[in-house]
Amino acid sequence: MSRVPWRIWLLILMVLIGIAPLASVALAGLIAELNGCGLHEGFAQPCIVAGVDIGGLLYTMAVMGWLMLVSLFFLAGGLLGLAKEGVLLVVRKIWARQR
Repeated sequence: MSRVPWRIWLLILMVLIGIAPLASVALAGLIAELNGCGLHEGFAQPCIVAGVDIGGLLYTMAVMGWLMLVSLFFLAGGLLGLAKEGVLLVVRKIWARQR
């Protein structure tokens, strides 16, 4: 098995940066739902979990979704780059078989 080139790792990192805001919003929604708390972008609502109010944290996590406007470019670039690398891999394999 060969080593993974650094450019593949960079593209994977770009994809992870691209989906991070979406993951933050999804996790905040899941935590709020499981604990019966309200969550919206208007203001932080109290949410008591294990005796600690995490409403402000959930609000911050939910508002981080707005970063998706910037991070979508990382996601798109990473996915396009990985698709290009996949196509190149297939072309190289086919080319090697024909020789």
